[in-house]
Amino acid sequence: MKELIFYSRGGQGAVTAAKIMVNAALLDGEYAQSVPNFGQERKGAPVYTYARISEEPISIHSYVYEPHCVVAFDWSLLNLGVNIHADVRPGGILVANLSCSPEGVSQYAKVGCVDAWAVTKELIGNVPPNAAMLGAMVKTTGWFTLPSLFAALSRAMPKEKAQRNIECAQAAYERTEVHVQ
Repeated sequence: MKELIFYSRGGQGAVTAAKIMVNAALLDGEYAQSVPNFGQERKGAPVYTYARISEEPISIHSYVYEPHCVVAFDWSLLNLGVNIHADVRPGGILVANLSCSPEGVSQYAKVGCVDAWAVTKELIGNVPPNAAMLGAMVKTTGWFTLPSLFAALSRAMPKEKAQRNIECAQAAYERTEVHVQ
């Protein structure tokens, strides 16, 4: 079983991204779940979303405490004292919404970076970067596939909106830089 934590702020689309990722994993024949934790439930407040992907049925339904993968929608959470690197398992993966490889992430075996905000703004407009982050996740982790992601996006929204999000996910996939450490 692979466990993930999505770190974001309210309004950045991480809860929706986790749900779409779960649907993509299900389409790939995996078992998957997401467990959102909204905290103060307001735009800009830290949001933690937990998810799991497994080849076997998932019997645990709690938060994730030792993730295999950290998905950082907003690197500035570190400035608020949110330790997004806490308790990451050895060999962990980081997918970051950054234009370059971050410093101080030696605990990760693999780091994928993409400027998800820039990709999203260029292709869709001023909306949450969830599709771009999902494209980066596919490239960095390989835990679900692009065709399943595209199908999950198509199921989650109207046709025209889905097509723009698919294009965004594809572009982010192509622009993601993966560093193996």
